[in-house]
Amino acid sequence: MPTLLITIAAMIAFAANSLLCRLALSNGAIDAGNFTLLRLLSGALTLAIIAFLTQRPIGLRSDWRFSIQAGLALFGYAIFFSFAYLELSTGTGALLLFGSVQLTLLAVYRWQGNRFTAQELCGVIVSLLGFVWLMAPAASRPDPLAALLMIVSGLSWAAFTLLGKQAQSPQTAITQGFIVAAALSLLTLPWLLLSSSLSLQGIVLATISGALASALGYILWYIAVARISLLQASVSQLAVPVIALLLGALWLGEAITLLNITTSALVLGGIALV
Repeated sequence: MPTLLITIAAMIAFAANSLLCRLALSNGAIDAGNFTLLRLLSGALTLAIIAFLTQRPIGLRSDWRFSIQAGLALFGYAIFFSFAYLELSTGTGALLLFGSVQLTLLAVYRWQGNRFTAQELCGVIVSLLGFVWLMAPAASRPDPLAALLMIVSGLSWAAFTLLGKQAQSPQTAITQGFIVAAALSLLTLPWLLLSSSLSLQGIVLATISGALASALGYILWYIAVARISLLQASVSQLAVPVIALLLGALWLGEAITLLNITTSALVLGGIALV
């Protein structure tokens, strides 16, 4: 499959994940701890079943260091993301999350000795300006602790993306990461369930998030990351809020304004330049 289509499919999965998380947590269908637990467990189980059916060895023993690193990054992203969004508006959360991801990946890209061409620099600036303009109307002054949690979540996701550059097999790497992350969620179970709220709707949303949007989406992302530059991997993720906006309009009937269209065009135009 062409790299562009794989990247787009991964971005759609990320946007769906964001929507599922918002649906589950915003109306109290499930608490953040249970959502994270079910998301990671369902993702790990799905990937383990796929590995068994395809007779693909998981290989935890041969690559345990990568497994632990990927698992820690994935667990950190998932847990801090869920708890941070309880106290943050959608716009504020997106600005903090993607802002920390972009700054981290762009800094690493530059630290590796890469230089931005004039076109790439223009693309980065245009896409970032469009993203901030898109998210700013929905942003509000954040709770300091929630803001810190979301920034740590972004740093964890940036680390998870960087690890994708080292993965020899995307499916095996994601399976390993999910198994370690699921094990970590079980180890921290008493803390995760300090405030427990659970409903059938919440269970379904968390399971779909883990088994489909996360597990399969992250495999696609690791395939894409192996084929594109770190700069492209960084900037392409700014398309997620744009896609989430479209999904929200299609699934939830949310209104799309002229401002949404204008800023989305800036984001996508900037990404195209990179």
